[in-house]
Amino acid sequence: MSREDDIHATISRLESAMLKYEELKSICDGFFIFKRQSGSHRIYEDPCTMQLVNIQPGKSDDAKKYQQKQVARLLQRRGSANEK
Repeated sequence: MSREDDIHATISRLESAMLKYEELKSICDGFFIFKRQSGSHRIYEDPCTMQLVNIQPGKSDDAKKYQQKQVARLLQRRGSANEK
C-alpha cells in the first residue's frame, strides 16, 4: 500500500468510526511530529502544513470526535498537496 493509499484509508477510518484515544494517538504518531505533552494533552505538528493538533482522551478512553475530524482535515490537506 502506498503512502497516499494509507492516508486515504486513515481518513476514511477517522471519518466513519469512533476510535479509542490510543488509536488516534497511534495515527498521530505515524503522520505527525510529536512536540510535547502537558498533562493529558498531546501536541503534534503536521510537517507539511506546520499546523498543530492537540489531542486528549475523552470519556472511557475514547477519542474526541472533533479531534478525529481535525486530524482527518490535516491529512486531507496533505493528500491534496501531494496531488498537485
